[in-house]
Amino acid sequence: MGFMSGVITGVALAAGAAAWYMSRSGERFRDQYRVDRKLGELGDQLETRTRDIQASVNAQLRDMRAEGSDAAAAADAKLDDAQASAAEAAAELAADVEARAAKVKKTAKNTAED
Repeated sequence: MGFMSGVITGVALAAGAAAWYMSRSGERFRDQYRVDRKLGELGDQLETRTRDIQASVNAQLRDMRAEGSDAAAAADAKLDDAQASAAEAAAELAADVEARAAKVKKTAKNTAED
């Protein structure tokens, strides 16, 4: 009988120790799981903030590009105005040169005839 009571006592103590060990390791696992969950939440928050920042940067770039295209259009308009003014000045200068050349030619022709 002593042997059987020793086996039963040993099995009972082993079962109790196993239960105690599992409860302790389960606590560690639960703590680790909570940390993992917290890290997951932090990662989600970082992802959300990153998306918000990216959207903001894209909007700012879009605005800057729109302003740049407006400035380019204004610069093109100013350039067109400058080209038109230069063309008018060149036409006036050419007309003036033509008129003077015609006078010189007429004067030379009159002098040759006399």
